[in-house]
Amino acid sequence: MQQTILEIKNLSKNYGETVALAGFSLDLARGEVLGLLGPNGAGKTTLISILSGTLRGFTGSVRFLGQDLFADRRLKNRIGVVPQEMAFYEDLSAMENLMFWGGLYDIAGKERKRRAQELLERVELSARAREPVKKFSGGMKRRLNIAIGLIHRPELLLLDEPTVGIDVQAKVSILDIIRGVGGQGTSVVFTTHQLAEVEQTCSRIAIMDQGAVLAAGTLAELIRIVGEKEIVEVSGPFSADAFSEGIRRLNGDGMEILSVADGLAMLAFADSQRIPAMLQHLFQNRLAVADLKIKSPNLEAVFLKMTGRSLRD
Repeated sequence: MQQTILEIKNLSKNYGETVALAGFSLDLARGEVLGLLGPNGAGKTTLISILSGTLRGFTGSVRFLGQDLFADRRLKNRIGVVPQEMAFYEDLSAMENLMFWGGLYDIAGKERKRRAQELLERVELSARAREPVKKFSGGMKRRLNIAIGLIHRPELLLLDEPTVGIDVQAKVSILDIIRGVGGQGTSVVFTTHQLAEVEQTCSRIAIMDQGAVLAAGTLAELIRIVGEKEIVEVSGPFSADAFSEGIRRLNGDGMEILSVADGLAMLAFADSQRIPAMLQHLFQNRLAVADLKIKSPNLEAVFLKMTGRSLRD
């Protein structure tokens, strides 16, 4: 059985009347890569800020390695943080940045240099190690950001949307790095609103919205929430209200409405033979359908079922 290294219980945080976290609870095992999936405003960044010690004024408890995370400052030296914002000096080289940040953790000079060289190799920046970071591409800067978060060999790595604003190739590289970190025994929590990122990278996924965890488990476990159903995506020149009204009588009769927006709806069918009847019902209500796609149960369907809305909302 894997050792639990992080235990979050009933974490709550408000910004005035705005609820950022509402009884957030979650456990993390050693070496586990947990993807925290949620739309913008779900509370992901607030959670990372609390765990990294940069945000106060909350209630609830966080235990790390069996101890109160906030009672012993030394525990924070065993956590690595990669924020959305770039945390380095643009005029310094990649090597100089790693040496500087490693010094803040009191890593001895020779050991610090050795770790910096290993990390630059790991994030594929060795060839550019001596260049000013301001010459780097967005993807290279993101990789350096991760290397800095790993310089002190943390037991827990927190990443807040580490692939924002970079191209597809750079995303693939960063997700490979995250998988490798978990494979070497470091526990990882990374936040995202990209379904594909957690599907490709995580050993476990937590879906959150409005400051709380709605469901958590492996991809297979989450998909079982939807069950053995056909997922149907319907698009066309209809409004959300018109579609909802047109389909209302069929809801519950072997069909479940997962989400409805202007021009796009997602439905789940226990029996695919009900799909033609649904189409006929729409046509009878003068709702035009431009396209219809039938999919197997997937993470998107789970997210829609749990939150009632799309990540695009």
